[in-house]
Amino acid sequence: MIEDAIIGRLEACLTAQVIYEFFAVITNPKRVESPMKLDEAVEVCIDFWECCEIEKINPASNAVLDVLRLAKEAKLSKSKIFDCAIAITAKDNKVECIYTENIDDFKNYDFLEAINPFK
Repeated sequence: MIEDAIIGRLEACLTAQVIYEFFAVITNPKRVESPMKLDEAVEVCIDFWECCEIEKINPASNAVLDVLRLAKEAKLSKSKIFDCAIAITAKDNKVECIYTENIDDFKNYDFLEAINPFK
């Protein structure tokens, strides 16, 4: 799927937050069996970010307020606010579907479909 996005066969977009979270996972021995070395992980993330075929999207100017209000309404706690920020950024950029292993983290967002590409 990543290859399809890189060569433009799959319409894909990224946020800076997703790149940061990806970096945190691929360098963490508690999250992956063979974590990447820092320099390699940085290069992979830069390659994704600089890939012209993958659109970069950013939070809207009102995203912080929207995230906080939705977090209060949905009674989100702890790190769930980061998923809320991804969901709001997707909504603001008219992204209707995301790929994630953590589909349960996005079940409360009726404006966003979450698909696990590994199942």
